[in-house]
Amino acid sequence: MNSQNRFYIITGKGGVGKTLASFALTNALIQKGIKAKYLVFKSNKLENKRSDHTQAQFDLPIIELDLLDCATEYVARKMKSETIAKWVVKTPFFKALINMLPGFSYLIYLGKTIDLLQKDPELVLVLDSPSSGHALTMLESTVNYQEIFQSGSLFEDTQKVINKLYEESFTKALIITLPTQMALNESRDLKEEIHKIKPIETEIICNNVMSQIKDLNIDNLPKILKNKIANEKEVISQFSDLLDHSLTYISENQSQDIMQAMSKEMEQYL
Repeated sequence: MNSQNRFYIITGKGGVGKTLASFALTNALIQKGIKAKYLVFKSNKLENKRSDHTQAQFDLPIIELDLLDCATEYVARKMKSETIAKWVVKTPFFKALINMLPGFSYLIYLGKTIDLLQKDPELVLVLDSPSSGHALTMLESTVNYQEIFQSGSLFEDTQKVINKLYEESFTKALIITLPTQMALNESRDLKEEIHKIKPIETEIICNNVMSQIKDLNIDNLPKILKNKIANEKEVISQFSDLLDHSLTYISENQSQDIMQAMSKEMEQYL
């Protein structure tokens, strides 16, 4: 990792620990003296929903972007009227437009994200992407809409997002995975898919690696754990050229303690 990056996209398959990794990276950046905030896109539909992210337990700064708010702000800028914008985004036509155009909601979100980063040159954002599929759709939307709209206001707005998003050392995708052959194969495929869209910096981080536990006495472990660790070592060795970093398995029960332990490991990668 490199602290020069302004925008981190945390992605990967479900259940690999993306959210905790996102909080941990945010905390690690803050510990390095960087003004970092955890970022989440609340919904891909034009309706206000309560977020289920319990950021209070981690005591970290967070930005929750709501699609309705972001769309209203975008339309208000174009029409120079917040009142008209609030009416437009609630019309059936506008809602249908958002639903009919795959990835258009992400383009709105990314536009707002870039605005936040440009307004505050010291800010670094860590996006907790819901899944690998969502991350791909988000990145594809920037390229697709640039090709679809060859001119006009929307084309210009998309171009501004692309120019900043893919600026050197600006964006980095971190793929969180697990030490299994299937998960690592999926991570490799995801990295290749991301690079087909745009060759942005992408790193693969293997989470929950038991064989890295300090002073681990394998002889005293049950057979099932011995086999698990042996398989894990074999898989990690097989994919050694793919992995950029790895995070040790943490036996703590509380999310706060797990996040803090992950954060300490991530600090050495920054």
